[in-house]
Amino acid sequence: MKALLSVFRQRAFLGLIGVVLLALLIWYIGPYIAIGAFVPFHSPWVRLGVILALFAGWGLLQWLRARRVKRASDRLGDAIVATAGSEDRRNDELGRRFEEAIGFLRESGKGKDLYRLPWYVIIGPPGSGKTTALRHSGLTFPLDQKYGRDALRGVGGTRNCDWWFTDEAVLLDTAGRYFSQDSSAGSDAAEWQAFLDLMRKYRKRRPVNGVLVALSATDLLDPSPEARERHAEMVRRRIDELQRQLGIQVPVYFMVTKCDLIAGFVEFFDDLDHEGRLQVWGMTRPEPVAGGRPSEWLEGEYARLLERLDARLLERLVEEREPQRRARLFGFPRQMAGLRESLLQFIADTFEGSGYDRPVMLRGLYFTSGTQEGTPIDRMMDSLTRVYGMQVSGASPVEAAPGGQGRSYFIHRLLKAVIFPESGLAGVNWRLEVGRALAQNVAYLVLLGVLGIVVAGWVTSYQYNRGYLADVGAALEAHAETATRPVPGEAGLAEVLPRLDALRDVATEANRHRGRVPFLMGLGLYRGEAVGTSADQAYLQGVRELLVPRVVKLIERRLSTPNVSPTDVYAYLKGYLMLADTERLNRDELDVIVRETLLREYPQQRAIAQALFEHFSAYTDSARSFPAVGVDEELVARGRASLRQASVPALMLRRLETRYDQRHEEALRLDVEAGLGSDLAFRRRSDTPLSEPVPALYTHAGFEQITGQEGGDLVSRFLEERWVFGEATLPGGRAAHLTLAEDFVRYYEEAYIDHWEALLDDLDLVPLLQVGQAIDLLAVITGPTSPLRRLMGTIAAQTRFPAPEAEDEAQGGRLDAFLGFVDPGREEEQQEAAVHPGARIDAHFQEFHRFVLGENGEPPMESLIARLTQLYQELSALGGGLGNQDAMQLLGGAGGETLRRLSSEAARAPAPFSEWVDELAGSGQEVAMRNLRSQLNRRYRDAVLPICQELAQGRYPFAPGSAEDIPPGDFARLFAPGGVMDAFFQENLASLVDAPGGRFQWRSDEAARVGIPSSVLAQFQRAQMIREMFFVGGAGPRVAFSMTPRYLDARARQFQFATGDQILSYRHGPPLARRFVWPGDGGQDTAVMFEDRGGQRPNVAYSGSWSWLRAFDAAQPAAQSDTAYLASFNVSGYSARVLVQFESSRNPLRNDDWRRFRCAAGL
Repeated sequence: MKALLSVFRQRAFLGLIGVVLLALLIWYIGPYIAIGAFVPFHSPWVRLGVILALFAGWGLLQWLRARRVKRASDRLGDAIVATAGSEDRRNDELGRRFEEAIGFLRESGKGKDLYRLPWYVIIGPPGSGKTTALRHSGLTFPLDQKYGRDALRGVGGTRNCDWWFTDEAVLLDTAGRYFSQDSSAGSDAAEWQAFLDLMRKYRKRRPVNGVLVALSATDLLDPSPEARERHAEMVRRRIDELQRQLGIQVPVYFMVTKCDLIAGFVEFFDDLDHEGRLQVWGMTRPEPVAGGRPSEWLEGEYARLLERLDARLLERLVEEREPQRRARLFGFPRQMAGLRESLLQFIADTFEGSGYDRPVMLRGLYFTSGTQEGTPIDRMMDSLTRVYGMQVSGASPVEAAPGGQGRSYFIHRLLKAVIFPESGLAGVNWRLEVGRALAQNVAYLVLLGVLGIVVAGWVTSYQYNRGYLADVGAALEAHAETATRPVPGEAGLAEVLPRLDALRDVATEANRHRGRVPFLMGLGLYRGEAVGTSADQAYLQGVRELLVPRVVKLIERRLSTPNVSPTDVYAYLKGYLMLADTERLNRDELDVIVRETLLREYPQQRAIAQALFEHFSAYTDSARSFPAVGVDEELVARGRASLRQASVPALMLRRLETRYDQRHEEALRLDVEAGLGSDLAFRRRSDTPLSEPVPALYTHAGFEQITGQEGGDLVSRFLEERWVFGEATLPGGRAAHLTLAEDFVRYYEEAYIDHWEALLDDLDLVPLLQVGQAIDLLAVITGPTSPLRRLMGTIAAQTRFPAPEAEDEAQGGRLDAFLGFVDPGREEEQQEAAVHPGARIDAHFQEFHRFVLGENGEPPMESLIARLTQLYQELSALGGGLGNQDAMQLLGGAGGETLRRLSSEAARAPAPFSEWVDELAGSGQEVAMRNLRSQLNRRYRDAVLPICQELAQGRYPFAPGSAEDIPPGDFARLFAPGGVMDAFFQENLASLVDAPGGRFQWRSDEAARVGIPSSVLAQFQRAQMIREMFFVGGAGPRVAFSMTPRYLDARARQFQFATGDQILSYRHGPPLARRFVWPGDGGQDTAVMFEDRGGQRPNVAYSGSWSWLRAFDAAQPAAQSDTAYLASFNVSGYSARVLVQFESSRNPLRNDDWRRFRCAAGL
């Protein structure tokens, strides 16, 4: 089974499977591959030829690989022969036989994989039993049948290297002198290096697959620590040289050989049969890891090995009858136990040092015996001899096995079941691997490049077309998902939108390349024209079936809605009739009608309305190719009846509005006409941007066009659409035409007036929120290029239609042209009696024109602008700074007089000027207030806030939990009369504040309107409270109080309160008052101390400038009056109460509010 699996895993077999699969694809799928009309694999002979070429190519590749392997094996064999022949020039017979052996391996075929077989190097000191172990390993040696087992050995021990060829591996038994390098150090080292160079040269990728370190039990049992350390050093060096020279990391298998020389070994294992002796005796690390501390792992495993020996001992004692053998058998586990320390130390010295360039991968420790010769070593007897001086007879020589040959123990499966299967653990030469990978990649790139040039056009075209069809297919799948969900007949418009979107996506994808097919898609594979045409037809059919009937229903519902406006009735009815009679269908007008209808249906979901309209618009392009929709004749009759009540001029104007909405280039931009700065001066109350254009329909130029030739065309067009009203509903003839034209002009003028009145009502000045903004506003509207002048002038020009002069025939005959176009036969006297177009507009805005343009002098608007200029100058002076002005004078100064004059002039100005002036007058005072606060806030932030934060923030007593005190000097700088807080208050706020009953409040409503928060005013009040408490009669802080004992714990002998050099001491005698003054001269720390009857003195100390206040905080004083407080001091269970008497009711203990002082972030 394993052999069969190994065949399946071979590269050649996997390649063959790939070729077979490719051949099947060519044979069965090939006929379906076409390039345009060309089908390259249509003929079975062509397919057969391609398949045969594939198998031929696969066979050639295998032959080349086999040839490459054979050449590598031949080179390796030649190198082995050359090395063997040069090992000992004195032994030509050995070299000749070695060459013949390699030749035999080649001829027999057993050496064809010489390069592929794993190679293992065996190292160990001379006489360690390496060769003996291999000779008795039970492995299959192909050369035995021709040369015998010893044919390729040196004479008298391994001279240089024995080459053991097995059917599973090549074992290189190196000479012991390579290991020790003690016979001739220079020569041995050179030969060892030459051996490694040979491996690296001819097996570059993985020179060796593992290293077997052989060390005899006698070497481990050597009583000389120096000898064991020397062996460990040799093992370290050889493995380090091997890994460094070969550039790989190899697994190391440590074999303890000649275990038969351990007393009792032969007797202990004498009962094992052949199968038992083939097993592995030792331990293998569970994971193939390098480095670490293998001795720690080995210690536990060795203990388990000894347990197994002890478990087997009783059984062996029962089986063995001969006394001496039983004695040796009984002592064997103890012999192995005595070997543990030497073995563990050897492993630690060898594999755990830092002398390796690379960490060593120790795979395991194994015990073996190749043959049984010599006298066993009994460490127990040696120990008795050394300790007691007894002469104990040594162990007898090992008895030979029957037949005169020794039996091997624990070697065969160690090699076959443990070592050989792990041949892949060894690392590879990474430099070689990188080179190979680079060469392979370059070759692959070249091959792919050549192949790409050959098939690039066809593959690219195929990929593009496949992607195109895949996209169409994906769109079809999306449509299929929506199509599976039935759409009920009563479903609304929004419910059919997903299916329509899916249909459009299919059509969009199908027509993606229509008219511009890429070159690489047009190489015979493109079928987009047919696909796109089919997709378009399916999409339009879907719109016709799903959307159009629902739009018709929507129009019908809108027509049936109560109180629908006549304008809407006309639009709905016209669109309805267009759908019923495609000969009268006007695509642009129908699109406008349907779009407006959908937007009204979905006022909050404009995206849905727009999406539905886009689908309908696609249908109107080809509506004439579909059958007309049926209409409800009764509904049409009701709609026409409603139109009889409608204003036809209103319908006409509605059509003009729809048309002129699209003439963006003719619209009027007020912000452009007003010029620079208009956005700083004006806004619209409706939040409509000032840049929103006035429709061209309501501009002077638009009015002239409509009341001229364009209006005549409109009347004619409207009369042509009498089918909407019903042929008999709208009368014809000259009189009717003339009446309709005059009515339309009158209606248009009224709409024109309403539009500009609404715009004037919507215009407003920007709010005055800051003094800087007010100054900027006034600077803009009073400047030489004032947008106020330009905007008002523009509005006046757009609403001014003076009567034409007698000589101005073009303007005076505008209505004549309009009416004459409608009715060329109108009599001249009727035309002269007509009112000129725009006369009603001009009359309505006459007062506005007079104020803006004037009549016989300077326009009144200029006087108003002059007054605004004066206000600008005064506010500019205000914005320059407060200087030393009194705040109340500022609030009621000359600036207020100017504002009052503006207010009085507001009544004489027309709208919207009157409203604007009122707003300026009302907000100017607020601007002054905000400016005052801004100036005060800036001064506070510059002169007070940084110093306050530096001196008081985070310091005691303003931060109760802080360990840092505010020094008395800083305290005085901040709160003393004339200090930072007092100076700012007196200079800036005192005139605005009253303090009835000691509580700060604003002096007047004007002062309150400055806007400084009450919380800020409270901080200045606390600052004044601090001044009254601590700065009475001097510039420095001072607090005076007296302390009188009231109670002392009976267990205490004495109570003492000391701050600096001021001390109150009390011993249960008459209470005497002690006066304290802060700050004192003798220090600043405070201590509270008790002395008990035993002489102990528990105490609490407080440090810092405010230590006395900290002590009072801990005593929790209770008020007895405005000046007296009873403080309770407690230390370690002792208590005392002291009456604290201040000289003034304004003292620090009366009210804690002063300690809530904080540095306000701003005013």
